Amino acid sequence: MDEKDVVEIEATRNPKMVFDEKGFFVVFLRDGEIVAEHYQNVTHSSETVKTGTLDCIVVGKSALAMCHTIVREDLISRLEHAAYIGRELQKAEIAVRYGLDYVQDELLDIGRSRDR
Repeated sequence: MDEKDVVEIEATRNPKMVFDEKGFFVVFLRDGEIVAEHYQNVTHSSETVKTGTLDCIVVGKSALAMCHTIVREDLISRLEHAAYIGRELQKAEIAVRYGLDYVQDELLDIGRSRDR
């Protein structure tokens, strides 16, 4: 393949979020480990996810192992959701490793350590 045939695509965010039919995750730290609670979607007549029912908790220290477990246990169905969870679990692993605060959907603040 010739370099002139390669298409360069500028990365952009997808403005519309599509819910994963398998549910959603709440990620947090507990006692030096990463916790990912999986909730099954609970929808209302509007088909909008309002809340969820906790059905599984994945616990570990390695983002990679947790991602493998989530896929193996069939807890995720959308590629963009898998990419998002992978990013969040990696941030959580970095926070555990370096003693940082972790809040899902927020940037890691390397100047803000959690109390030890």
